[in-house]
Amino acid sequence: MRLNLPSIAGALLLGAVCHAAEPRTPEIRSQRGEVGKVKLHWLESGPADGLPVLLLHGARFHSGTWQKLGTLGRLAEAGHHAIALDLPGFGESPAAPPGANLDLADFIATQRLDRPVVLAVSMSGRFALPLVTAHPDRVRGFVAVAPVELPAYERALRQLTLPTLIIWGDQDQVVHVAQAKALHGWVKDSQLVILKGARHPCYLDRPDEFHAALIAFLKSVAANRKH
Repeated sequence: MRLNLPSIAGALLLGAVCHAAEPRTPEIRSQRGEVGKVKLHWLESGPADGLPVLLLHGARFHSGTWQKLGTLGRLAEAGHHAIALDLPGFGESPAAPPGANLDLADFIATQRLDRPVVLAVSMSGRFALPLVTAHPDRVRGFVAVAPVELPAYERALRQLTLPTLIIWGDQDQVVHVAQAKALHGWVKDSQLVILKGARHPCYLDRPDEFHAALIAFLKSVAANRKH
């Protein structure tokens, strides 16, 4: 039996090249920590020196939503440092003890995040809006995905100069799309993206369009970060 050694060597080399070229799934790490008396769990992915992106969630969801949707992986592949936080009482974060509340500014300081972009969905507006209006110097950008309690912060939002991306479903029956348009008018440095046919959790109905808008926004923020 004759062995064609050049052919075998070529096949091995080709296999090695193909194997090296296969894309690797970004690692997603489960983390735990404390902010004061509040114990927290979060998922993390992407390079430590990438633009930090703090992903919050709605009342029916948790950090794993961003993993299943592919958001953590997509952001990591784009070079960003993504952190999907389980808010107190959700996912793997226990409820905060009586009298204790989570201040996102403290979480950012504890984790030494360099001015993250904060993405707030629905219920998580209760955590994000106090941060971006009272401590805009602690964040680099704001992504509003139909967050609640916007009218309560109108005056402060009218003074906000933070780069802001507003993403909404035009079929939102929980926080009407009129609030998206109002927010766009209040925040001078804002972009508005309306996803047609999408409901309140618009990222579930139009994930590709949602991710495209988000990653384009983060790219512009990251570019300014380097200047």
